Amino acid sequence: MIARISGRLIQKLPNQVIVDVSGVGYSLLVSGSTYRQLPELEQQATLWVTTRIREDHLQLYGFYSQDEQQMFLKLLSVSGVGPKLALNIVSRVEVGQLEQLLVNQDVKLLAKIPGLGKKLSQRLVLELGEELKKGYAGSWSQAEMQTSSSGSTKRNELLAAMESLGYRPTDCLSAVDQALRDRPEERVEELLKQVLKGLHNG
Repeated sequence: MIARISGRLIQKLPNQVIVDVSGVGYSLLVSGSTYRQLPELEQQATLWVTTRIREDHLQLYGFYSQDEQQMFLKLLSVSGVGPKLALNIVSRVEVGQLEQLLVNQDVKLLAKIPGLGKKLSQRLVLELGEELKKGYAGSWSQAEMQTSSSGSTKRNELLAAMESLGYRPTDCLSAVDQALRDRPEERVEELLKQVLKGLHNG
């Protein structure tokens, strides 16, 4: 079983790469997040690997971080989620943000991820939310948990406002969460300005 690959990056596409290891080229499907973190062509690349075998077909999935790989595997454990959808989910939403959506049982926002829908989002929350919440209980500080709870309403208001301005909510998660961390006591109107500023500067 291949657990990790390290070699020369000879092909780099948004959803697939080829890594040359001692003259052997390994083709791996990758998420958008992994793609953005990879080095330029001909540079050394290291990826954590998950192998999926279906009938006579073997496919390798490469991940820049083990956290992303573990989330991919967690998603696959949910009935109705296959490798293609799991990879799409971790491509659309960063692992930390996805964990928060699951822990906060944010079915409405999860359902906006292409391919999910309301029913499957509810299943993800049901099967993964509690498991992740137990992990957070040990790793989050009390202050972080209080901030997450008290900021959930503002967060939803900000995401709704961004959607009304034509932005996809899943594309705004990082900027919204950063604004809430920086200015948790600020009014929604001022936070919205910070979110827009963060997106434009990014």
